[in-house]
Amino acid sequence: MTVSELARVVHGHVEGGMDVRILGAEVDSRRLREGDLFVALRGARCDGHAFVDSALETAAAALVRSDAELDPPPADRALVRTADPLAAYHELAAHERQQRGWTIAAVTGSVGKTTTKDMLAALAASQLRTGASTGNRNSTLGLPAELLSQSGEIEVFVAETGMSQPGELTLLGGILRPQVVLYTRIAPVHTEFFPDLDGIVRAKAELIPWLDPEGTLVINADDPRQNGFPEKTPARTLRYGTPGADARIDGLEDKGLVGSRFRLVLPDGEAVIDLALAGLHQAENLLAAATAAHALGVSADQVAEAAPALEAPEHRGRVLDIGDGITVVDDSYNASPLAVRRLLEILARAPGRRVAVIGEMYELGELAADAHRQAGLEAAAAADLLVAVGGADAGAMAAAALDAGMATDGVLIAESAEEAATLLRGHLRSGDVVLVKGSRGVGLDRTVAALAGEEAA
Repeated sequence: MTVSELARVVHGHVEGGMDVRILGAEVDSRRLREGDLFVALRGARCDGHAFVDSALETAAAALVRSDAELDPPPADRALVRTADPLAAYHELAAHERQQRGWTIAAVTGSVGKTTTKDMLAALAASQLRTGASTGNRNSTLGLPAELLSQSGEIEVFVAETGMSQPGELTLLGGILRPQVVLYTRIAPVHTEFFPDLDGIVRAKAELIPWLDPEGTLVINADDPRQNGFPEKTPARTLRYGTPGADARIDGLEDKGLVGSRFRLVLPDGEAVIDLALAGLHQAENLLAAATAAHALGVSADQVAEAAPALEAPEHRGRVLDIGDGITVVDDSYNASPLAVRRLLEILARAPGRRVAVIGEMYELGELAADAHRQAGLEAAAAADLLVAVGGADAGAMAAAALDAGMATDGVLIAESAEEAATLLRGHLRSGDVVLVKGSRGVGLDRTVAALAGEEAA
């Protein structure tokens, strides 16, 4: 896309070279690559227009406000002025999606989105030219950049779609207009922005009206909150989960930290799956991804061929050998009450001494106190040693574990990720299995890195 074409799409005014070519887009100047479009946005704490000059050292062009006072761009760069750069950015992403003619599979829910998205992308890629959003770039800022930065000829794009407030999935749905929508479980996450869980369900359902009527809605049959979703679309519905669902798992064999083995049953056939990912919840994630992959034309046998190579995304359930006979389950990227419970269930079945490093769970609003007390009770049942990381909520977690009968010397409190690593060094011994789980803001990836003798990214 050239600057002149971009300007036509967003109804903008160009300063500089009209034939400058745009290869991608970013709203964060630190992520820019040569040939990108820098989208200058005004936020509560930062104004992107302050970085336009430095951004144009790398970026080919910048999308800016019409009234922004800026120096003229270099001769081989361009400014595209528009009344609302954010709206223009979204319009540009929607245009690119339509022009490229991709089949879009959108993944949403509360738990397991990123892992399931990565699984679905890998399964689709075994048979189709596939692109996917990277990491958890699932927001109204990150996902359009992912769409605009796709290179090469792809047939399918797998998009993780997240939200923290009502209306965000309506916006993303209008950009994506997906042919497949896949829901993982819906749980109390971001509750500080919603009055109740029903509000979260309604916000998650905002994606459904944008589903192609000839497409496929994939829902979790074991999540009653999703029962009403098929009524919102004329598209085909596939249910995964419980016996009797369209897609299900039979004969599940839990192999603990080394994974699981089961028979995958899809509408077009069945196959035995060997999954080298720790935790029964990963089998559920694979089932969800396989059901959506089926909607894209991937068979059960093809899923079985691709499954053994699947890996957990970084900091989302990876099992690490850090030396001295110590194993770390690194799930430090984020946390919710349900996700903590699932990981503690893995820990409870692990051999050796079990150590739980649990950071505070953010964005729970009024549910925070009860959620952390419950996590403390669950940790007491699963672990021999608990390290609670954070402030008051971490203290409540530790207190609940003590009330549940954990020994005083088996419950430690650390105010930071670094302090947690220091405490652990004095307590870990050969044969220990260490679970690390907490909200992103706690930074427990730094704890994992310190234990492994590495620097956190």
